[in-house]
Amino acid sequence: MQVNYILSSGLLFTFLPLVTIESKSLRSTSGCCHKGTLSRATDILFIQAMRFKASVPADSIKNTKLLKKKTKNLFMKSCQFREQLLFFFMEDVLGKLQFPSNKETAFIEDFNSFGKKLNHCFPCAPYTGEMKPITRIKRIFYKIGNKGVYKAISELDILLPWIKNYLDGIK
Repeated sequence: MQVNYILSSGLLFTFLPLVTIESKSLRSTSGCCHKGTLSRATDILFIQAMRFKASVPADSIKNTKLLKKKTKNLFMKSCQFREQLLFFFMEDVLGKLQFPSNKETAFIEDFNSFGKKLNHCFPCAPYTGEMKPITRIKRIFYKIGNKGVYKAISELDILLPWIKNYLDGIK
């Protein structure tokens, strides 16, 4: 019933270009650093991430987590950790995915652009070393082997709400 209403009222054709424009705007690293814009981009990335997760093999390792509750506190408080964690996901996880499809490539580009935009809008003081929690995450990730990529992708639904909470907490 609601679908018929949406189609007959033309709302679908009004909404669809907005989603397309938003998705394309995620890939632009320059531009507005408005908190609301970044928050909407996070919502769009979350939807894309769920589709992306469905396109890769399921995470079969249930007794290991890369992103823990302690990690969330560090993510919220430490700019360097946030930057390094995003870089880990951009380079080590999504950068290692072999033979991505066009849909997967679009998500990877959007995620990378969003990460760069977030780092551009909220820059950190230079930090030369890798933080210990990042080293721990990488150790677990590489110990798992090829399944580490799928493990990390399965935890995008943890990371993206952290980003959203971080943005919502900025005054």
